[in-house]
Amino acid sequence: MSGKNETWEKMCIEIQQRSLSNISLKTKSAKALRSEILKSLMFAYDDKKLTTKPDKIRGLLKLDHSTVIRQKSYWDIMGGGKNQKRIRDIPHFSLKNGCWFDFAILVFDNDKEAEIIGFNFEIRFPETMSSRFLRIDLNQPNHKNDDKNMRLHLHPSHDDIMIHSPPMSPLEILHLFLYGIDIPDKIRA
Repeated sequence: MSGKNETWEKMCIEIQQRSLSNISLKTKSAKALRSEILKSLMFAYDDKKLTTKPDKIRGLLKLDHSTVIRQKSYWDIMGGGKNQKRIRDIPHFSLKNGCWFDFAILVFDNDKEAEIIGFNFEIRFPETMSSRFLRIDLNQPNHKNDDKNMRLHLHPSHDDIMIHSPPMSPLEILHLFLYGIDIPDKIRA
């Protein structure tokens, strides 16, 4: 193994440890987190950022027993349908700026507290943009990306490109999608 590769691997370990220690992955319960997300989505609709109507927002935001880890205390919070092929016909949230997004959050919820185990949030950009999408993932512990110390990462418009993500909780990512991405009227070449 080359010295450069060993240095990068050590850096990845440090980056992942720093990122995961600076992200809030605790929540009162899966149900409480779903409620906070619903509240944020409703505020975004009231702020005219989100064009998805309130009745559809409620229908898209689901809390159910996990299909990822099929054990009693694991829950999925789904915001829209799983959409790896980025097809507009699959249910999603739509923004006034032309972007559209969905997400999934895996929560371990015991009687004392709940912990966010993993998530993926993906926003797709209007066709006028050269970037197609941005996905931010937190893979479960022991996922193959955990072996690379890239459990928390983002994909900048390509599924095969991964870079470390800034430490962001699901609510922070949701707010980034709702309020933090401005699409300019005139796109630079």
